[in-house]
Amino acid sequence: MDWTQIYPGLPSMVPAIRAFVRGLLGDTPRTDDAELVACELVTNALRHTPSGSDGGKVAVTVATVPGCARITVADAGSGAWTPPVSTDDIAEYGRGLLIVSVLADRFGHEANDEGQAVWAEFEWHDEASS
Repeated sequence: MDWTQIYPGLPSMVPAIRAFVRGLLGDTPRTDDAELVACELVTNALRHTPSGSDGGKVAVTVATVPGCARITVADAGSGAWTPPVSTDDIAEYGRGLLIVSVLADRFGHEANDEGQAVWAEFEWHDEASS
C-alpha cells in the first residue's frame, strides 16, 4: 500500500511528517530508522531546493509490503545529485545523506521535469509472512 501526504515547505512540518511515518509503520522493527531518514530527506529538500522557499511543498510517500517499507520525499529540486560524503567531525551540517546511507538498506534518487525524489528502503523479517 502507498500513502502520500503533501506538506508546506516549512521546517515546522517536520514533526507532522515524523508522526505520519510513525503512524503508518507502527511497531515494525525499522520504524525509528525510517522516521529519522524521512526527517533527514525532508530537511535536505527544504534546505537545498525551492521546496523550502515561500509557497514550496514536499510530498512524502510511505509504501509498504510485508517486511519492507519505502520512504520517498519528492521536492522541487533540479535533479542535481551529490552523493553522501564524510564531513568534518565537528561540522554542524552535511551528515544527512550519510545518515540515510547507514540506516537504509538501499536509497536512491530520481529526477524528472517536475522535480526530484529521494527514496530509502527498509527491510525486516516479517513473522506473519514466514
